[in-house]
Formats: sequence, structure tokens, C-alpha cells
Amino acid sequence: METEPGRNKSKVDTDDLFGEVVQLTYATVAQPEKFHELIMLWEKCLTSRIVSKDQDTEDAALVGHFNQALQIFDHIGRVQRDHDRAKRILDGFSMPAFICDAALNILYKNEEFDGFAAVNEVRGPTFGEAIREQIRNWEVGQTVAFVPDLAEPDGAGAAVITELPQGFYDDTIPGKQYLVVFNEVSETNVAWGAIRDKYNLTAAEADVLAQLAKGRKADEIALQKGVSVNTIRAQIRALLEKTGSRNQNDLVRSSVFVLSQFQSLKLVAQAFVPSDARPEAVFSRVILPSGRMLQFRQFGDMDGLPVLYLHGMMGGPDLPHHVKTAARQSGLRIIAPSRPGFGKSDSIPATDWEFVRQSCRDLYAFLDVLSVPAAFVIGNLSGFGIAINFANRFPEKCIGVLNAGYSGIVSDDLIDGMGTMSRAFARSYQKSRTALRFLTRAAIASVDFLGAHRMMQRHLGASPVDLDYCHEVGCFDMMADGLTHAIAQGGEAFIKDGFLATKDWRDVIEEVAGKVRLHCILGERDGIAPHLRIKHEAEQIAGYDVRFFPDAGQLVLFQEWEAVQALIHEDFAKNRGRLSKM
Repeated sequence: METEPGRNKSKVDTDDLFGEVVQLTYATVAQPEKFHELIMLWEKCLTSRIVSKDQDTEDAALVGHFNQALQIFDHIGRVQRDHDRAKRILDGFSMPAFICDAALNILYKNEEFDGFAAVNEVRGPTFGEAIREQIRNWEVGQTVAFVPDLAEPDGAGAAVITELPQGFYDDTIPGKQYLVVFNEVSETNVAWGAIRDKYNLTAAEADVLAQLAKGRKADEIALQKGVSVNTIRAQIRALLEKTGSRNQNDLVRSSVFVLSQFQSLKLVAQAFVPSDARPEAVFSRVILPSGRMLQFRQFGDMDGLPVLYLHGMMGGPDLPHHVKTAARQSGLRIIAPSRPGFGKSDSIPATDWEFVRQSCRDLYAFLDVLSVPAAFVIGNLSGFGIAINFANRFPEKCIGVLNAGYSGIVSDDLIDGMGTMSRAFARSYQKSRTALRFLTRAAIASVDFLGAHRMMQRHLGASPVDLDYCHEVGCFDMMADGLTHAIAQGGEAFIKDGFLATKDWRDVIEEVAGKVRLHCILGERDGIAPHLRIKHEAEQIAGYDVRFFPDAGQLVLFQEWEAVQALIHEDFAKNRGRLSKM
């Protein structure tokens, strides 16, 4: 049987393309910044024979490659989180410190330790023996061990060993790990204040204790302070009495131990604090009658007009500071739940239409629990898919509906004009769920490795007006937190969001337009999703109030908040009679 003309060439091209995907995938493991190159290459695959529209017959080699790549991306994400956490701890010490395993193999160390190790290298194999002995004899339930006379020949230094909490690492490094800190006993160490308070020492007594810990004798301290030796000895006797120490060596040993314990335990606790100094957002939680839990935030005037804000992938259930301020001043109460599967809101196992229906039922129960009879509903970006369906199912709960940043109309022309990442994800959703899951995991690994801020800057770089806005109002933290919020439970919420973002909702829009006041605001300068390409189609839907803002981009909701507030107040005013009956 003869081969059809061109068939061999197609197979060769497919093999070559598959080889490129494989090579670039594993290059991305070493250099996660190549993720965007991988996205561009993947777009080629979408038009090749590798990806079949029949998702049950995808190339077995491709699926195997994706599965192996998933494991690798997942692993490097965990490794990077471990590295960042360890670095955050060790950088907090001004003294030499490292993290090791039970065999004293150093996993992470700070710069101070490098210098310390070089100076003490002459001590040979005995250098770490005291530490190794403590770890070898570690008892169940023990949290800390003290190793005296290790850092300095005159006995001025000491080391403290702390077992890191279970779960400090994922499964990237098996077994237990320990934090080892070589003490800084200088009088400038802030922990001396804790010791002074602990033993009720005077400032002079605390200073003498610090000098003793540094290895100085009574006559040396007296000479330095310009007082008699008898004065110093009297202060040492007072120290022995107040601390309950048997002798001067015991006094120094116990004091340095307290110093070590204070420093190490304080910083170990910081291992579980976010890497930046910003306080975590305050969320409330409610249990719905179904038993499902939703977390949510509220902004503005708590006695004001209720606005239900349904977030998209970017930004999460948060708003820029100027929006919150304006909402409070104009009498709006913004209720912002984390959509199912985002943050700590319970996920919904269902997909596609059933996912949408259950999300709408959750929102109905959510408003009832909060005793909100009806609200103005905002669907920002992909959140419009939930907003428009909620209005269609429960119009009595909606004063009005605003779609922001997305029109709800999806065409091939619109997808063709999207930014690279958005375009690749949209096409993948239409053709291959296996590939979509792979790309999502690769994206999450890139967030883990590069950080949410860099990923958001790269994404918004396709739309300069939005990038400039984030710089201007200082909301990159909010956008990055929103990305972290989206992947808090893995990539499932990310994937389900694709259904909302890539489905054409015009039939639902037409139904809603006859039930509820329906608005849509879009930015003409949106470089991520160029909605000007579907402007004519959107404007043809009767009852759909579509407005384009010439100076706005995808973040049009925030950029044109003044106009949004006017719409909200207008719709509440036109529903005043209906509200009075509720």
C-alpha cells in the first residue's frame, strides 16, 4: 500500500516538533524563564498532528512526556520554595549559621558561615564533632541542644542546634534537618534585652554579663570601664545570685544558652512567615447550608449599598487602595468572596457547566447567609462567566450586572489577537485538556521559581497601559497575591477558569439582558485581549450596555472606577421601588 503524498513529510515534521518540545521542556527545568519560549513553541504544536481534537486519541508519546514533565516541574517548584524558606531564615542571622541533615551534610548556609569555616578550618575533624554528637544523640521530643566552647579558642562562643519543624521541607529532602547557629555574644545583640528582663538585671549588670560571655576577665572589664575590680566582682556576685548560677562558668554557659535559644527559636518561627513584611490579608469565612465553606473579604462602607465582586485570575478578591477608599466615601459595601477552588474556599469537583451551576448556587446561599436580599454584581475578567450565569439563574438577587475586562463574546479572531500566554492557554483549552494541565503545572512551577511579581510583570507587559497603571498605583503586590491565591490549591482552579474565559456566552447574555440591567466596560488599549475585534458583535445584542474606554486596558474596572460607581448608584436608584418591597 502506497503512502499518501506528503504523509512522510508530515510525520517527520511532527517528530522534529515533538523533539523541540521535549528539549525545551527540560531546558525550562534548569531555566524557568524559558517558560514563555515553551508557550510559543506549544502554539506550533496546536496546529500540528501531535495534538488531536479527539482528546482520547492523543499521541501516547506526547502524553507520556507531559506526565514526566509534570513531575519535574512539580519537584523544582518544591525545591525552590524550600530554598527560599531556608535562605529567609539564614539571612536573618548576623552570626554564622547553616542547615544540615542528620549526617551533618550542609544543605544551606549563610555568607557569615563561609568566613567562619575558613578561619576555623585548622581545627580539622574535631570542628564539627561536638555538633555531630549532639545530633546523633537527639532524643524524641527534644527541640534544642547547646554546644559550648566551639566558636572561639577562649571559649567566648557557642553553638545552638534546633531541630526544624516537621513539614519545613516537602519531600525534596528526606529525613530530619537541623539549624545550627554559632552565637554572636556581642553586647549589641538585641537578645541581651530578653536576658536582662528574664533575670531583672540592671543595665550595668547586663553589660558585665555580656563582657564575661565574650571571654573577658574581671580585671579586663574593670580596666575597660574605668572602675575598680571590686566593683566588677560585686556585680558578678549579684549576677550569680539573680541567675541561680553555681559559679562564673555556669553563669556564662547558661546565659549564652538563653541567648542562643532566643535567637534561633525566634528565627525558626519566622520560617513560616511570608517572605515580605506585609501582613496577611484578613479573610472571613462562612459555612453554607450545603456544608461548603467560602472565604471572603469586605471593603468600603459596611452599611452601604451591597456590591458582590467576583474576581478573575488576576488580583484575587482584593482591590486597589484608591478603589476601596472611593467605595467607602460613596457608600458602597463591596463583598468579595474567593471563588470556589481559590484561596481557602472549598473547591467544586465538577467541571464546565456543572461547575458554573454549583458556583451560582454557592453565591445564592452566600448572600442569604449574609442577609443580603440583592446586590449589584461585578464579574471582573473571567469572573463574568459566573456573574452572567448567576444573573440568569437568580435575577431577583441582582440589582444590575457589570462585566469588566471581558465581553463574554469569544471568537477565533479575538483569540488570535490575544497576548501569547493567553492565546496558548485558550487554544489548549479548546483542543487538549492533557496539554492544558501540563501548561498549568509549568506555569505554577515558574511562579514558584521566579516569583509571582515577575510572572505578573511579564504577563502585563503585553498591555503597557495596564503595566503602567500597576506601577502608578502600587498594586503589584495585590496582583501577585492574586496569582498566588489562584494556585493555592494547585492548578485546578486555574484550569476550570479556562472554561469561563474561553466560552462564548452570548446566548446567556441575550437571556439576561431581558431580566436584569446588564453592562459591560472594556478598554480599547487592552493588549492582552483586544476586544475591539468583537465590538460590533457586542453592540448588536439588545439590552447589552457596552462601553469602550479609550485610555483603559484589561484592568478597566479599576482604571475607570468613577464611572463604575456611577453605574452602581444609577441601577440602585432605578430599583428603589423593588428594594423597598424586600
